[in-house]
Amino acid sequence: MDRIQEEIARATLMVVVGTSGSVYPAANFVHWARQRGARTVYVGPEPPLNAAAFTHVVEGNAGQVLPGLFVPED
Repeated sequence: MDRIQEEIARATLMVVVGTSGSVYPAANFVHWARQRGARTVYVGPEPPLNAAAFTHVVEGNAGQVLPGLFVPED
C-alpha cells in the first residue's frame, strides 16, 4: 500500500476503467489522487458508486471509448 500511495502522489492523471467503485481500499485511490490535485477519469458502461470523486465520468464500452479519449497534442 505504501508504494501505491507513493505512485498516486506523483500522478497528475488517473484513468480508471470499468470498476464498481465499491471494493476498498481500491475505491479510495481516486480520492487520494484528487487530494493531490490529479485529474481523474472513469471509463465504463455505467457510473461507479464513487462517481462523484471523479473529475470526468465517461460512460461507454472501454474498447470503443479509450482509443479516442486521449488525442495527441500538435
